[in-house]
Amino acid sequence: MASGITAAVVDAWDEIERWYEAQGAAHLILPPASDEQIAALEKSLGIELPEAVTASLRRHNGSTDGGWPTGTLLSCDGILREVGVWRDLLTSGDFDDVKDFVAEGEALKAGWWQPGWVSLDADGGGNGAVLDLSPGPGGKVGQVIDMDHETGPSGPVASDFVGYLTAIAARLGDFAVVDGQYVEEQ
Repeated sequence: MASGITAAVVDAWDEIERWYEAQGAAHLILPPASDEQIAALEKSLGIELPEAVTASLRRHNGSTDGGWPTGTLLSCDGILREVGVWRDLLTSGDFDDVKDFVAEGEALKAGWWQPGWVSLDADGGGNGAVLDLSPGPGGKVGQVIDMDHETGPSGPVASDFVGYLTAIAARLGDFAVVDGQYVEEQ
C-alpha cells in the first residue's frame, strides 16, 4: 500500500503524463530510475532523499534536455552532475565573497550554496529548483527553493517536493509543445 506521500506523487505524475500525452510529447519524460541508480545517487551525495523524490525518480528518471517547463527535470546522473558543480564551486572558495549572503527571511541558511542542497531541475544557465535538506531556522527540511546563479538562493517556492511537482502540473496548461520546445501560451 502506497503512503500518502507516494500517492500524491503518483497523482501529480498522472496529471503531468496526461498533459505530455495530449501534446504528443511523452517521449520528453524518461523511463524510471532503478533502485540501484537511486541508491548510488544517495551514496554519492551522502544524503537520503525524501520519499517523494525517490517515488518520483522511480516513476520518471528526469526528462530530456529542455523537456521540462523549467528546462530539464534532472535524472539521477543529472542531479549528481549539477550538485557536483555547485559543491566544487563551494569547496574551491568561489563563493567565499558571498558566504554571508542571506536570502530574505529565515528559511535559508546564509550562503550562496549549501552541501545539503540537491538540484531538481536546471535551465542550463545555472538556475533551477533545489531541494533544501539543510534549511535555516525558519525553514523546513525538504522545502524547495529557487537558485539563480546571479541573484542567489531564494524561497522557499514550495514546502516540499510534492508541492513542487504539483505546481509544475498546475502550470502545464500555460504551455504547449511545438517542435519539441515549450511555448508559453498567450
